[in-house]
Amino acid sequence: MKNNLRKLSIMAFVMAIPSLIISDWYYKGYGILVMFIFLTIGLILDQITRLKFPVSVVSPLNNYRKNKILNIFSLILFIQSPIGLIYGNKYANNLGFWIMAVMICLGITLNQIAANKYRYTVGK
Repeated sequence: MKNNLRKLSIMAFVMAIPSLIISDWYYKGYGILVMFIFLTIGLILDQITRLKFPVSVVSPLNNYRKNKILNIFSLILFIQSPIGLIYGNKYANNLGFWIMAVMICLGITLNQIAANKYRYTVGK
């Protein structure tokens, strides 16, 4: 399972650039969206691998999992924030900036909640 998740993660990273080219060829202006989606999928699969199979012993395990899940959501918000900027500005002036700012602030908030509320220790 661990190796399969790693392979899928690497495949998602590798597919990002060709998907940018192919989708931008057929749907002008949407290639970067598809590329960011594949990059996000690759990062999520990598984080799920780390969530399911931690490198070291962690305690408490429940806090570790909640921490990692919140960090996955914050990672999604950080990675997708440029998409909010690009496509938000297509609809109204400065809407993209505000969407990006809200996504980044929400990601920072989730990261801080994960760090402060769901603490865990890493053993050897």
